[in-house]
Amino acid sequence: MNRPKRTRLTQMLLNEQNRRGMTESELGAKYGFSQQAFSSWKAGVVPRPKMYAALAEFLQISVDQMSELADEAKASTGTTKLPNIGAPLMGRGSSESIIVEQFAVGFAAPNVSNCYAVRVDGHHLWVDPRITPLPGNTVLIRTKDHAALATWPISVQEDQEVHVVTLAELA
Repeated sequence: MNRPKRTRLTQMLLNEQNRRGMTESELGAKYGFSQQAFSSWKAGVVPRPKMYAALAEFLQISVDQMSELADEAKASTGTTKLPNIGAPLMGRGSSESIIVEQFAVGFAAPNVSNCYAVRVDGHHLWVDPRITPLPGNTVLIRTKDHAALATWPISVQEDQEVHVVTLAELA
């Protein structure tokens, strides 16, 4: 598992907590934030602006300095939100024959009512079964455990579904 990158803000929070010898819940009660929020900030999540004043008081710095630390942390981590793990990977193969998995890789159960991905010839394709195909769309003609790429319109059998490719990695 990858450890989050330590920012100056994260390091300052850890150092100040150790210096004071207080638990996360004690700090939260004293400064007005939750134990979970403080724990997430120590793990690298960037605090929201409404918490800058409380954190500045805790760190004994100005709110402007706290804002600069948060901006620096945001720039080094890229976001203040948890990462999106993307669409579930449901299949792999070549453009002529794609094997569709029963369960999505990395997910507890498949949910093909929403967008999912397949790996074709080494590239990811994002597929959405909710979109009605238009002439010229690249589509995935899918049965229970197999699929193939085609260009719409194409004749489809009763046991097949048509899912539109919405995004594809370039070669």
